[in-house]
Amino acid sequence: VLSNLSAMLINRRLLKAKLQARPFGKDGVEILMQDAARILNISAADAAYFAFTGEHTNTTYNPDDEKINILFKDGSVRDISEVDNALIQRSLSMAVKKFYICYLTGE
Repeated sequence: VLSNLSAMLINRRLLKAKLQARPFGKDGVEILMQDAARILNISAADAAYFAFTGEHTNTTYNPDDEKINILFKDGSVRDISEVDNALIQRSLSMAVKKFYICYLTGE
């Protein structure tokens, strides 16, 4: 497995990754694992390194961690959280959860 992963990395044959808002189905992952096992001639257990899913949560802006300052035309500087724009404040502080699937392609 490590040899295959290393060779793929060196040759820039990276796993394909897709993101979506809903979790991926187990049936699709099983099919991708079977494909990886067939392509690489490895066991089904080892194929789990070449087809897997997960989730990632990201918050675009956390005012406790970082500050984004906005320079206004009048020369004043204010933190983005102080700007009177509900769209900016709401969308920046919300956590976004995405589900991903990574899998081996037959290329």
